[in-house]
Amino acid sequence: MTQQEYFTAVWQHGAELEWTTLRSRRGVCEQVAREKRALDVPAATDETFGARRAAAIGAALSRLKGSWSLVLPSDRVLLRIVDLPSTDPEELAGMAELQVDKFAPFPVDQMTISFEVLAVGKESSRVCVAACRRDTVEDWAERFAAVGRPPDRIDVLLVCRWQALRADDRVPPKGRHALLFQDSVGVDLVVVQDGVPVVMRPLGPGPQPDDVELLQELAEEVGYTLTSLESERGGVATTSVTLFRATEIAIDLAKHLEKECGIPVQIEALDERLVPQETAAKRLAGNAMLVLNLALPAWRHAAAVRAGRQRWWTWVGGLAALWMLGVGMLYVAAAVEGARVETLRSTVAGLEGPAEEAGVLRRRIASLEQYADRTYSALEVLREVSALLPDGVELTSFTYRKGDRVNIRGEAGRVPPIYDFFEALEASLLFVEVSPEGVTQAPGGRRRPDFRLTARLPGDGS
Repeated sequence: MTQQEYFTAVWQHGAELEWTTLRSRRGVCEQVAREKRALDVPAATDETFGARRAAAIGAALSRLKGSWSLVLPSDRVLLRIVDLPSTDPEELAGMAELQVDKFAPFPVDQMTISFEVLAVGKESSRVCVAACRRDTVEDWAERFAAVGRPPDRIDVLLVCRWQALRADDRVPPKGRHALLFQDSVGVDLVVVQDGVPVVMRPLGPGPQPDDVELLQELAEEVGYTLTSLESERGGVATTSVTLFRATEIAIDLAKHLEKECGIPVQIEALDERLVPQETAAKRLAGNAMLVLNLALPAWRHAAAVRAGRQRWWTWVGGLAALWMLGVGMLYVAAAVEGARVETLRSTVAGLEGPAEEAGVLRRRIASLEQYADRTYSALEVLREVSALLPDGVELTSFTYRKGDRVNIRGEAGRVPPIYDFFEALEASLLFVEVSPEGVTQAPGGRRRPDFRLTARLPGDGS
């Protein structure tokens, strides 16, 4: 059975809810759902509005399964691009938190912090550091309380759009370029240098058609950012500005940008390829270690526990299926083997008599061969022992067991010839093994040294 996993990313902006669901099978992801739905919640300021909005979101996502990710608007998150002198993930995490302490207007303990590695050098990394207030994250998650569990990942709209643009191979690989995204939610800016971001920041809410002052402020902010970069990063000039637009107001914004930056602005559609929730779903399915996640630590722990439990039950289910299959195969094999056993039993019963007669005959032949073979007879063994006996060494006992061993006892006037005798026997090809059992010499030389040994012969006992 092929294991399937589902990954859903959700983006809620204004009165609209969009989500994309991917299914992973055998390591390959395919899109199985992509929906957009208007939330039928009239605008209100009373205390029931939040509950009614959560209920509408819950009804829309009632069939959500698997892991899920929530995409936050860019203006709810503080983003900074920094170069850090490390490539180790643990060190980068600590350095990222120190960077937040420098630019965040709130205490670090009131924020959730994450980072994403954008490029890695030999000894340094370019990192996008993200920080968001905990109460903001909790408020957004509360909108999706009806889902039944907090999100496994909290992603950021601007980062998702940047990654979608990069995956679509629409980022100039050389030089410095400004990329802007404009929709009804707001305007976001990414500045890339040699294909890697050096600035990533939200500029503010989307202007209205007649809001000339806000359009001018946005253009001035972009111009100021590009001018600052020229002094901070070696005087490299920005060579292009591209505005990805979702509404007609972008045309007016482009005119202000051209006037402020002195660079022609290319306008492109904020098309389907830059859908943030689709990119967020892919990032969730990829489960990369160094992709930012602003979900609270307690949520991440709970998600890890759920994932572990799900993997455990999947493993148990697979094991149970395999066990049932194995038991079934055993029953079939047992039935087949039973039939074969019965056939073999009848065959064996017919062969038992002839086999017994053949065994008796084989034993008789082996016995005759053993007694007919004079190579290891008592006489030959005694002859070999006598031939190897050194001068001054005498045998006092010679016990022969055919096909097994010879026990020898003897004595000598001195000890050295005894050991010469042992070595000679060990070198003889007639014996399989020679085991001296000791040399005994009485104190003071009152008795001649005597010895014992066992020499093993080839045969059943060897």
